[in-house]
This record gives sequence, C-alpha cells and structure tokens, in this order.
Amino acid sequence: MKQINTDILKSLNPCADLYKVWLAHCKDFNGTILEFLELDKIPAKDKIWVAVRVMPRFLVEVFAIDCAFSASATAAPDAYFAATHAADATFYDADADAAYIAYYASYDASNTTPVNNDVACAERETQIDALIMLLESER
Repeated sequence: MKQINTDILKSLNPCADLYKVWLAHCKDFNGTILEFLELDKIPAKDKIWVAVRVMPRFLVEVFAIDCAFSASATAAPDAYFAATHAADATFYDADADAAYIAYYASYDASNTTPVNNDVACAERETQIDALIMLLESER
C-alpha cells in the first residue's frame, strides 16, 4: 500500500495551503494512504486530492463513479457534472488526468445550492469513508 510522507506529498505539487497545513501538523508522518485518510488535521478535500493521485487507477475510476451516484442520490445541483466527470475519468489515458477529473467528480457531488457547508462537509466525509472501503478491499 502506498506510503504518504513529506517527500511523496511534495512530489504531488500540492497547493500552498495544503503544504502549509501538512508542514505545521504532519511533517513527520510516514504512513499508509489508509492512515493518511484518518489524519485529523488535514481537511477532507485535501485528503481526497492526495488519495486520487496515489491510488491505483482502477480505484480512482470507481471512486469517480461512486461520487456520481452519490450526487444523483442526493440530487446535488451538479449531479450531471459529477456523472460527466466520472465518465471522463475512465476515458483519459493519463493517470494524472483521471485523478484530476475524479477530484472534480468529488467536488460536484459535495456541491450544494444554496451553499450549505454542513452538507458539503458531510458529503466529503462520506467520500473519505468510500475511499477507505475501496482501499481496504484491495488489501
């Protein structure tokens, strides 16, 4: 299972905010992706961003599809975009493109109108649980 540490995170070229939080709270962390997903100090959206970049391609595609189903089930305003992103994630050759698109399927599934941060945060936590189940199934 993929290890996550400062060197790996830095190689993914995270945004400045994620890297700053990482250095402040987790710079000495060296654990599996499953252990990373359990960290308290890293926001769920950033956990998802990292996970889809280090997970096996097949699981990235499954995650994107799961996000599309979730968006449909909750009638998220961006359900159409989540489904489109899920389909796109299975289409692109480059793993980096699939990861990017899966992340946006996740975003679309958590988008609510009017903006309801509690609902969006709950959806992101559900997505983290889905990632954990997917990764555990591959053990």
